[in-house]
Amino acid sequence: MGAMKIPSRARYRKRVGAFSAMNVSKDESVLDFSTAAECYNFDFSTGALADGYGVTAHKFVPSNATRYWVYRYYSEEHERYVEQFVYQVARGQILMSSVDSDDLLYLSGFAYPEMNAINYRLNSRDVLLLSCKGRHLYVWDGVRLVEHKDAPVISSMALHYERLFVTSDEEPTKVFFSDDLDPTNWSVSSGGAGFIELLDERGDLTKVVSFGGFLYLFREHGISRVTAYADQSEFSVTNLFVSAGRIFPESIVMCGAVIMFLASDGLYVFDGYECRKTLKNLDGLFGAKCSCGEYYNGKYYLSCEMNFSDGEKVGCENGEYTTNGLLVYDLSTGAYSVSRGVDISYLKSVSYKGLDYLVACDSDGCGVIDRCGSRLSGALHKLWRGPFTDFGTPDKTKSVREVYFDGSVPCTLTVTGDKKKKSAFVKSGARRLRTNVNTKKLALSISTDEVGCSIKAPTVIYSSY
Repeated sequence: MGAMKIPSRARYRKRVGAFSAMNVSKDESVLDFSTAAECYNFDFSTGALADGYGVTAHKFVPSNATRYWVYRYYSEEHERYVEQFVYQVARGQILMSSVDSDDLLYLSGFAYPEMNAINYRLNSRDVLLLSCKGRHLYVWDGVRLVEHKDAPVISSMALHYERLFVTSDEEPTKVFFSDDLDPTNWSVSSGGAGFIELLDERGDLTKVVSFGGFLYLFREHGISRVTAYADQSEFSVTNLFVSAGRIFPESIVMCGAVIMFLASDGLYVFDGYECRKTLKNLDGLFGAKCSCGEYYNGKYYLSCEMNFSDGEKVGCENGEYTTNGLLVYDLSTGAYSVSRGVDISYLKSVSYKGLDYLVACDSDGCGVIDRCGSRLSGALHKLWRGPFTDFGTPDKTKSVREVYFDGSVPCTLTVTGDKKKKSAFVKSGARRLRTNVNTKKLALSISTDEVGCSIKAPTVIYSSY
């Protein structure tokens, strides 16, 4: 009598493929195996997992700054153009770097609310126009900081055809404009300063932006366009867009040929005429708070509250924070990444002493944005989690035998099944991890607290019955 022959089960390989974008708007069951159901602090623009964007120290950025600008002006003393970085600290004082040394000088020892600044040439002198909540317009001419109390109390401001246009929280239905060629003159007249009032369903004015030859008024629930050239008698207003959600004014940023902004129903791109939603796969990730946005090196940076579902506490989430997420969106390629655990309240793209950098003021300190995978106080926890999948055979049980893995840093690799989860610490290098998990659906996740990541897409070996 011959021995009974037991047929062997066929083995299948399922490779994650190139790591791709996160999608939180769809059910996991319809996502591709390489699409992340959740991913933060990893950058996957090359198809592998690398360090995501974080905040790192910079030699020209004081760690205690809460606001930061660069002041360029012609110096009679040095007989050339010079530049100084100007910054504000938490106490409200404003300091600046010295032209001749590494010393830091007080621009003003008085305490002010958080300020914003614009470079301008006024009366043949290079000045900084400054505004802050609850105050009027300030002008710094290199010697004195002067408040112009005839100006409105400014909530946002923009230079447009040699006039300064501003919105004010005290009169939120009006946009005010200065005299032509003189942003310090606010005397209302038919040929000088004045205002335009807008009363309709779009709500209060929250931000003013000069873009593409027009002035755009962003409002609580819409956008209006002002045609405003030199003669104010020819100013005109056109209403363009009504939003179902509330527009976050802090998120509004001019990004080359478009304006990006976040509303309570998602992220939008505005070309001056029409709005369209973008990154719809992230609908549901954005929360109810937004701190700031900025455009730098072809990318839109947005600091806002984000809703993560894994129950972890990362970076700033271990204490008090306002926002916990940073979105970096490449407008030319559509690629993006999400950072978690950073509480950034201010972003500013600057050029100083031949260097270009993006200043980021975090509750942990001030530095610059970089692909460092960390916050100033240390490395950030990183996670990539794939969706639950049945590999196209929902009626069959999969016996997950092994996972092939190759990474430059130690990681935790987790295979989650219907009833069982198996995690293993994987050292750096090419590895083969035995799992032996039986399940009809499974999800794969990779996490690490290390920096210097370069993790290739893993391959799952399984049989089914």
